[in-house]
Parts: sequence; C-alpha cells; structure tokens
Amino acid sequence: MNERLRQLAILATRPPLPNLCLFTDSEEPSGVGEHMLTLAAELRASFTITFVCPPSPAGLVFLKRAARLGLAVLPLAAPYHERAAVGELERWLAANPCDIFHVHAGIGWEGFGGVEAARAAGIRAIVRTEHLPYLLTHPTQQLDHRRIVGNVDRLICVSEAARQSFAASGLPASRLRVVHNGISTLPLYGDRRAVRAELALADDAPLVLTVGRLVEQKGHRYLLAAIPSILAQVPAAQFLWVGEGPLRGVLQAESATLGLNVHLLGRRDDVPRLLAAADLFVLPSLFEGLPLVVLEAMAAGLPIVGTNVSGTSEVVRDGVSGRLVPAADAPALAAAISGLLTNPALARRMGAAGRDWGRSHFSAARMAAETAAIYRELLTYNTPYYVTNAAEV
Repeated sequence: MNERLRQLAILATRPPLPNLCLFTDSEEPSGVGEHMLTLAAELRASFTITFVCPPSPAGLVFLKRAARLGLAVLPLAAPYHERAAVGELERWLAANPCDIFHVHAGIGWEGFGGVEAARAAGIRAIVRTEHLPYLLTHPTQQLDHRRIVGNVDRLICVSEAARQSFAASGLPASRLRVVHNGISTLPLYGDRRAVRAELALADDAPLVLTVGRLVEQKGHRYLLAAIPSILAQVPAAQFLWVGEGPLRGVLQAESATLGLNVHLLGRRDDVPRLLAAADLFVLPSLFEGLPLVVLEAMAAGLPIVGTNVSGTSEVVRDGVSGRLVPAADAPALAAAISGLLTNPALARRMGAAGRDWGRSHFSAARMAAETAAIYRELLTYNTPYYVTNAAEV
C-alpha cells in the first residue's frame, strides 16, 4: 500500500470531528463576532463548526464571513428572550445535535435563550464566554443570570479582572476560567501618505485614532473634552473616530461647536489601513472586557493611551507600551496624549514594545488552544476520542 492509500485508510477509520456550535444573539456582534470568527478559523481543522447569529444588517456581515471560512451558518432571528425563538433554536439543535454549544455574550443579559435551548435539547457541554465584566445591577437580571449560569458547564472570562467580578457576584470559582482574547496576524497594508490623502490630511499631521461604538461605555465625551488642551500643545493634531452609535449626532454637534479637528468616519472595514496612517491609538473607555482593537493597534506598532479599566490594563503596560489613565478623566487623557505626540521617539519605542508584547501574549493560536482545552475538559468524561482529536489544535 503506497503512502497516499495508507493516509486515506487512516482517515476512513477516524471518527468524525466533534461538532461545535458558536452562538451569539447580539444584533450588533462587533467585537464578539470578530472573536467568534477568529476562534473558528483556528479550530476548524479540529471541529465541525456551525456559526449562529441573528440576520440583522451587522449580523449578516458575520454570517457571510463565516460562510467564506467554510463554516456552516444558521441565521436565527432574535430576540431570544421570547419563547418562540428559544423553541426554534431548541428544535434545530435537536435535529442537528452538537457536542459543544458555546454562547458568546456581549453583555450579561445576552445569550440566555441560547443556553436554555441547548440544555433543553440535551447538549452535553455548554460553554459561555462573557466579553465584559459583571455589570448587572437590576435584581431580576441578576437572578436570571444566576439561573442561566446554573445550566452552563464553564463560564469563560476574557480578562482576569472580569473573572474576579463574576466571582464577586457569587458564581462558583470551579466554573470560571480566563482566556484572554487573541488576534490573528493583521495584514499591515496601507500606504500612510495615500490614506492621509484620501482623508484630506497633511502628511505630517499628528494623527490620533479611536475605534469603538459611539456609546457612553467608550468614553468619547471625555476625549472630546480633552482635545482643546491637546491642541494647545499640538495645534496640528487630527483625530479620527471610527464607529457608529446613538451618540454620533451629539458628539458631532459638540465637535463642530468647539471647532475641533475630529473626523467621524462611521463604520469602516479598513481599520488596518487607518492604523497604518495613525501615530497614536486612544481608547477612553469607562469599562471593557479585553478590547480587540487595542490588540490590533499594538500589532500595528502604535503606542496606546487607554484607561485603567478591566481588560485594557491587562494588555497595555503603563510606561512601556503606552499610558494608562483613570477613566472619565479628561485632563489625564490630555496630558498622556500630548506627552506622546510631543515625544515621537518615545512613542515609537512604546509602539515597538507593544507589538512584541502582543505577538508573544495575545495570539489567536494561544486563545484557541486554551479554549480547546476547556472543551476537552468537558468532553473527556464520555468520549475519549474527542480528547485526542481536539488536542491537535
């Protein structure tokens, strides 16, 4: 028997790959969707993966990308707090059983219906990733979350600070795990001068980039308040804001009233090009899980100014790869940003340090391997084959 026939014979006798269902009920998946696709890309050689997401305008983008990765896709309509939607998912899972059902929750009240449907359908291993720290304050939501997590085998947090917040809420430590976010190597494309020309910006203008939804969480108001002080130090500085959200009109009006150099670009699919054109990345969030965009900015070699909040503080090393300032502190933001814009040599050193740190600590391969280890932990009890097969990740 030649080598090719021997390999085919081995494949023919190998059991099928375990089935993994990646689920979100968020109609604006954004970073959650990116995380799920990155995880799927790393695990698809070892699992048969189905990607489930609502067919909202933003969700359809991720469903199409998942299909291009070769994943099975299921556009199930939300809202999943309604019995009919839960029942539809339960029936689908009963007809298409999976070994692992992995819910991704952008915030604490998301994903409840997915967990209920998976448990009712008899799925043996249910995993839930919380992409933000524990933020629930309403007693009903707190009780619902505790009830739902009682049906989850493992709850993954994307930062240690987030894990601590869930432990403080009373969840058993035995069910909590930390898997820091990771990213694939970014395509560092984009001609700095060409991108700036497209945006009608001078080649030598100090360019500060911020990427995030225009919502209170992201702290744009504090950055806006900091800009006059920054311009007093660096008059040529320009600010690019990427993202959509309910605060767009308010922020745009305030920026225009103050006559600030803020360019609201809306939703963009060319963030790597913008990173290549920028000198500094700023994320003034009030809270975070572990922001992917900071990892992307680090991969592009940009120094970071961020707030000292959950997740960001576990990525950015203050004084080494950037600056960390208190949340909701416009003067501190202004001082940190001005300090780096007026010291390009320091900014370059911090950017290089961040790029090296990101490569060694926040890769997609590491994130997938740690997630697969949790899957193996859950599947070991009944199906030894899965342990061996998933270990190939």
